[in-house]
Amino acid sequence: MSQTKNHTGYSLITAILPKESGKRILDKALSIKISTNIIINARGTLYRDKWYQKLKPAINPEQTIFELLVPVNLVQVIMDRISVAGGLHEGKRGAVYCVQCNHAEFMQADVFPGTITMEKIPGTEITYNSHLTAIYCIVQKGMAEKVATAAIRAGSPEPTIVYGTGQGLRDKLGLLRIAISPEKELIRLVVDDYDAEPVFEAMVKQGKLDRPGMGYIYLLPVEQGIINMAAVTTNTNELASRHQVIKAIDELKGSSAWRTQNESEKTSKRKFLTGVYRLNAVVEKGKGDKLIKAAIKAGAPGASITYGLAGGAAIHNQSSSVSVFREMEIIELTMRPDKFGPVLSAMVQSAKDDGSNEAYFYSHLLPKALTFTGE
Repeated sequence: MSQTKNHTGYSLITAILPKESGKRILDKALSIKISTNIIINARGTLYRDKWYQKLKPAINPEQTIFELLVPVNLVQVIMDRISVAGGLHEGKRGAVYCVQCNHAEFMQADVFPGTITMEKIPGTEITYNSHLTAIYCIVQKGMAEKVATAAIRAGSPEPTIVYGTGQGLRDKLGLLRIAISPEKELIRLVVDDYDAEPVFEAMVKQGKLDRPGMGYIYLLPVEQGIINMAAVTTNTNELASRHQVIKAIDELKGSSAWRTQNESEKTSKRKFLTGVYRLNAVVEKGKGDKLIKAAIKAGAPGASITYGLAGGAAIHNQSSSVSVFREMEIIELTMRPDKFGPVLSAMVQSAKDDGSNEAYFYSHLLPKALTFTGE
């Protein structure tokens, strides 16, 4: 078995689309099957702007997340094709954005042959926002709605929530572990750079993320993207919502910098983590436990796991003509820079020993993160 390593040549494309149309949009967009296409079930969060609306149950539209780890030469054409297929460049609901990886490693050497190409869409010029920041947050089950609503109130478009589990950290908390469930909820959202700090702070406050066992939050720089996600439900008789008015002013001003001009509230002083690595491993479901144990033994503090389907590698049943997508685990770990090398090596070796030939790994350097550190 050979390995492919590339420290700068891969990016992670994320598309968030309505569940009822997401698969159709991606099938239309991709002219080739991409084995690193992972499909994740998710739900959105819509905030009710009126006092009488808040008496009604929250609105959580079903969504589908597509994560595609691809070489940088394919990023632009894939994003363009997803934007056109979903009408995202015309304002239809959904999002697509990309984040460049610091490192990517595959257990198979021929995941992306050198000759792989994809046709561009002729005559289509799409403008992407290059001043975006992604915020990812891991909280205990049942906390996501409150944290997501706090983010919307602070200026975020619709957050997306995914169910997951946690391993490692809970087992190190002694008696406190009794009060901490292994079930987790993972929140992701993308905001303009100017909104990143107030939204980050609002989520920290609402989720009490600086307290023991409450969760983890971090920022991730976005290369470019289109974010057309709803945030607030309005009366159909109203011409525009408050968020739509703010967005229109952004376009007139040329940026969202004006939003900070009257901001008087100062964020509290906190001890943030900087220069932290996020390492993700994608492996067939059932094979993740060994990788996580190897990672923790090598110094990783813990792991969060979400579940998805391998969208580009379906198993075809010839007798029934039915395609079955393999279930996958997406393992996420964060760690200090000095732990990154040993943890990655331990996980790669574990995958090799277990015969997990389809596994792959990618990492990002996080400019800012926060969790309870005991200090």
